[in-house]
Amino acid sequence: MNQGLLAVLAFIGAVAALFVVVLAALGTYDAVSGSDVRDDMGDMMDSMDGMMSSGGPQTTGSASGRGEVKIESFRFQPTTLNVTRGTVVVWTNDDSAPHTATAKEGSFDTGRLDKGESGQVTFDMPGTFDYTCSFHSRMNGRVVVGP
Repeated sequence: MNQGLLAVLAFIGAVAALFVVVLAALGTYDAVSGSDVRDDMGDMMDSMDGMMSSGGPQTTGSASGRGEVKIESFRFQPTTLNVTRGTVVVWTNDDSAPHTATAKEGSFDTGRLDKGESGQVTFDMPGTFDYTCSFHSRMNGRVVVGP
Protein backbone atom coordinates (compact mmCIF):
# COMPACT_ATOMS: atom_id res chain seq x y z
CA MET A 1 0.00 0.00 0.00
CA ASN A 2 1.08 3.57 -0.62
CA GLN A 3 2.83 5.22 2.39
CA GLY A 4 0.80 8.45 1.95
CA LEU A 5 -2.46 6.51 2.14
CA LEU A 6 -1.26 4.68 5.26
CA ALA A 7 -0.39 7.99 6.90
CA VAL A 8 -3.85 9.43 6.15
CA LEU A 9 -5.56 6.30 7.49
CA ALA A 10 -3.42 6.41 10.64
CA PHE A 11 -4.35 10.07 11.19
CA ILE A 12 -8.07 9.38 10.72
CA GLY A 13 -7.81 6.46 13.15
CA ALA A 14 -6.09 8.64 15.76
CA VAL A 15 -8.78 11.36 15.47
CA ALA A 16 -11.54 8.74 15.78
CA ALA A 17 -9.86 7.24 18.86
CA LEU A 18 -9.57 10.69 20.45
CA PHE A 19 -13.26 11.32 19.75
CA VAL A 20 -14.21 8.03 21.46
CA VAL A 21 -12.08 8.92 24.51
CA VAL A 22 -13.73 12.35 24.82
CA LEU A 23 -17.22 10.83 24.57
CA ALA A 24 -16.33 8.24 27.20
CA ALA A 25 -15.01 10.95 29.52
CA LEU A 26 -18.22 12.98 29.13
CA GLY A 27 -20.32 9.90 29.81
CA THR A 28 -18.27 9.13 32.92
CA TYR A 29 -18.64 12.72 34.12
CA ASP A 30 -22.42 12.54 33.70
CA ALA A 31 -22.61 9.24 35.61
CA VAL A 32 -20.29 10.22 38.46
CA SER A 33 -21.39 13.83 39.01
CA GLY A 34 -25.12 13.18 38.90
CA SER A 35 -25.20 16.17 36.58
CA ASP A 36 -25.83 16.48 32.90
CA VAL A 37 -23.24 18.19 30.73
CA ARG A 38 -26.04 19.93 28.81
CA ASP A 39 -27.45 21.28 32.09
CA ASP A 40 -24.01 22.54 33.09
CA MET A 41 -23.62 24.25 29.72
CA GLY A 42 -27.10 25.80 30.13
CA ASP A 43 -26.07 27.14 33.54
CA MET A 44 -22.97 28.63 31.94
CA MET A 45 -25.11 30.30 29.27
CA ASP A 46 -27.46 31.65 31.95
CA SER A 47 -24.44 33.11 33.73
CA MET A 48 -23.38 34.82 30.52
CA ASP A 49 -26.93 36.13 30.08
CA GLY A 50 -26.75 37.41 33.64
CA MET A 51 -23.57 39.30 32.90
CA MET A 52 -25.31 40.91 29.96
CA SER A 53 -28.43 41.83 31.92
CA SER A 54 -27.39 42.36 35.53
CA GLY A 55 -25.48 45.57 34.87
CA GLY A 56 -28.52 47.66 34.01
CA PRO A 57 -30.50 49.83 36.40
CA GLN A 58 -33.59 48.62 38.21
CA THR A 59 -36.61 50.46 36.87
CA THR A 60 -40.10 50.96 38.28
CA GLY A 61 -43.36 51.63 36.51
CA SER A 62 -47.02 51.80 37.45
CA ALA A 63 -50.25 50.98 35.69
CA SER A 64 -53.97 50.67 36.21
CA GLY A 65 -56.19 48.68 33.85
CA ARG A 66 -53.37 47.79 31.44
CA GLY A 67 -49.63 47.64 32.02
CA GLU A 68 -46.78 46.86 29.67
CA VAL A 69 -43.40 45.22 30.19
CA LYS A 70 -40.89 45.23 27.34
CA ILE A 71 -38.35 42.45 27.07
CA GLU A 72 -35.18 43.84 25.53
CA SER A 73 -31.44 43.33 25.94
CA PHE A 74 -32.15 40.32 28.18
CA ARG A 75 -34.03 42.53 30.69
CA PHE A 76 -37.60 43.19 31.74
CA GLN A 77 -38.46 46.90 31.46
CA PRO A 78 -39.65 48.04 33.92
CA THR A 79 -38.11 45.57 36.33
CA THR A 80 -40.86 46.33 38.88
CA LEU A 81 -44.39 47.19 37.84
CA ASN A 82 -46.86 48.46 40.47
CA VAL A 83 -50.48 47.85 39.40
CA THR A 84 -54.01 48.04 40.75
CA ARG A 85 -56.19 44.93 41.11
CA GLY A 86 -57.67 43.75 37.83
CA THR A 87 -54.82 45.14 35.70
CA VAL A 88 -53.83 43.19 32.59
CA VAL A 89 -50.04 43.10 32.22
CA VAL A 90 -48.69 42.49 28.72
CA TRP A 91 -45.10 41.30 28.13
CA THR A 92 -43.72 41.94 24.63
CA ASN A 93 -40.48 40.35 23.48
CA ASP A 94 -38.29 42.78 21.53
CA ASP A 95 -35.21 40.48 21.74
CA SER A 96 -34.12 38.04 19.06
CA ALA A 97 -33.93 35.27 21.70
CA PRO A 98 -37.08 33.60 23.06
CA HIS A 99 -38.17 34.51 26.60
CA THR A 100 -40.94 33.82 29.12
CA ALA A 101 -42.40 35.65 32.09
CA THR A 102 -42.86 32.83 34.61
CA ALA A 103 -43.95 33.38 38.22
CA LYS A 104 -41.44 31.95 40.66
CA GLU A 105 -44.27 30.53 42.78
CA GLY A 106 -46.05 29.12 39.71
CA SER A 107 -49.14 31.34 39.56
CA PHE A 108 -48.62 32.43 35.93
CA ASP A 109 -46.55 31.75 32.82
CA THR A 110 -46.75 33.57 29.50
CA GLY A 111 -45.22 30.60 27.72
CA ARG A 112 -42.50 31.01 25.12
CA LEU A 113 -42.48 34.43 23.50
CA ASP A 114 -40.45 34.72 20.32
CA LYS A 115 -39.39 38.08 18.89
CA GLY A 116 -42.42 40.31 18.40
CA GLU A 117 -44.78 38.06 20.38
CA SER A 118 -46.72 39.11 23.48
CA GLY A 119 -48.29 37.33 26.42
CA GLN A 120 -50.63 38.69 29.07
CA VAL A 121 -51.76 37.98 32.61
CA THR A 122 -54.60 39.56 34.63
CA PHE A 123 -53.71 40.31 38.25
CA ASP A 124 -56.85 40.11 40.43
CA MET A 125 -55.27 39.31 43.81
CA PRO A 126 -53.14 41.76 45.82
CA GLY A 127 -49.56 40.71 46.49
CA THR A 128 -46.04 40.69 45.15
CA PHE A 129 -45.35 38.40 42.22
CA ASP A 130 -41.69 37.78 41.40
CA TYR A 131 -41.06 36.27 37.99
CA THR A 132 -38.20 35.12 35.81
CA CYS A 133 -37.48 34.00 32.27
CA SER A 134 -37.48 30.21 32.24
CA PHE A 135 -34.75 30.26 29.56
CA HIS A 136 -32.53 32.87 31.24
CA SER A 137 -32.72 32.57 35.03
CA ARG A 138 -30.83 35.82 35.64
CA MET A 139 -33.67 37.80 34.06
CA ASN A 140 -36.00 38.77 36.89
CA GLY A 141 -38.94 41.09 37.35
CA ARG A 142 -41.72 41.85 39.81
CA VAL A 143 -45.37 42.81 39.66
CA VAL A 144 -46.77 44.41 42.83
CA VAL A 145 -50.56 44.40 43.00
CA GLY A 146 -52.06 46.93 45.40
CA PRO A 147 -55.17 46.41 47.50
